[in-house]
Amino acid sequence: MATDRKRVAGPESSVAPLVEYPIDHQPWTPFTEKRHDSHRQPEDLRPIYLKTGLISEANGSAYIELEKTKLTCGVYGPRPVKRAGQGFSDRGTLNCEIKFATFSCVKRRGTMRDAQEKELSQILSQGLTPAVRLELFPKSNVDIYITVLESDGWGSCVAAAFTVASVALAHAGIEMLDLVAGCSASYVPTSIPSTTSTSSTSEAPSEGAGSITPQIFMDADLEEEKFQQGSIVLAYMPSLNQTTHVLQTGKAEGAIISQSVEHCVEACNKIFAVMNHALLESIDQKKV
Repeated sequence: MATDRKRVAGPESSVAPLVEYPIDHQPWTPFTEKRHDSHRQPEDLRPIYLKTGLISEANGSAYIELEKTKLTCGVYGPRPVKRAGQGFSDRGTLNCEIKFATFSCVKRRGTMRDAQEKELSQILSQGLTPAVRLELFPKSNVDIYITVLESDGWGSCVAAAFTVASVALAHAGIEMLDLVAGCSASYVPTSIPSTTSTSSTSEAPSEGAGSITPQIFMDADLEEEKFQQGSIVLAYMPSLNQTTHVLQTGKAEGAIISQSVEHCVEACNKIFAVMNHALLESIDQKKV
């Protein structure tokens, strides 16, 4: 079996660190409190820090931080296609690649790209392509590289990737129709469904027996996602009032999905103001 000689080998046996909790400490559940962060309401987002110009070698770059979710993005191009045998194309191509750092998640990630990262790269490409004017870059590539430094929830990580990649594209001077803001929502039950005892001879319970209507948690973190019944990630262009991508997982009623989309659109409009402010700050820095 091949080993990495450049990596310092750890001990064969290790001991988990001792974490001291208060005597009255209890694990969080959505049945006892509304949200994992008691200061947040169901419709509240985490504070967003967005900065451009992080990577000096890239044509455009950005960094986004939502408490324990941290991502960096670098944009390179447009540059000519170097693959031999490819015919002339009157439209450019947008290549997206997302990579989780080995220390970004609770469970250590591998150094090679896995199936989840390839799937997320394709989702980002589908969500960003409608906003970029690729017809202005014939036979050219625009490469987007996103690195997840810390992940605190799958949905929030994908939504933040849309936002940081869009800002990095604008910082690189790539002409776009509009910025793409990303937002996520999770369907989390906040009460335990009631069940009624029935005898063996009684009729089977109806399909809706014991079911409860989940509550919509905007920008859910990792602890809240452990209890979710489903989630949605929306990529939205606020100025044009158009959706570029919708990613739905799990099961939910149509009314819940429609309500979550409305909440995501409102949240994207708020994120759009943060994106504009970050780009205006980068312009002011160039003038100095």
